[in-house]
Amino acid sequence: MKPRILIVDDDEAITQQLFWTLSDDYDVVTANDLPSAVRRATVYEPAISILDLHLPPETGSPEVGLRILEYIKAHLPETKVLVMTSADGSDVREECFAGGADEFLNKPFDTETLISTMRRMAPHSLDLA
Repeated sequence: MKPRILIVDDDEAITQQLFWTLSDDYDVVTANDLPSAVRRATVYEPAISILDLHLPPETGSPEVGLRILEYIKAHLPETKVLVMTSADGSDVREECFAGGADEFLNKPFDTETLISTMRRMAPHSLDLA
């Protein structure tokens, strides 16, 4: 059985790129805002969540993404969270790690870096070689 991944991003092109990049090795579920992210995290209990920070209705701020991170870590503490965002600054990165993020990648992202990060985060019982 493939590990389940939740992708939370409001950019449809990025969501589709991530879906097709990861769907061979993972069971991929997507969300594009806070309500759908909370609902899908609760129902599907992903092994890994890939989280953008700039989500509606506050796309100019990382607040919505940080709220989702807080929710996932409070309700699904075993879920690993990869924050992948264009938000610049070490203060945002530090806030993500303080909130429980396991990994952090900047957008635009390198596909090979993403894949190796996902393999590192995946449950150890999984062989993706």
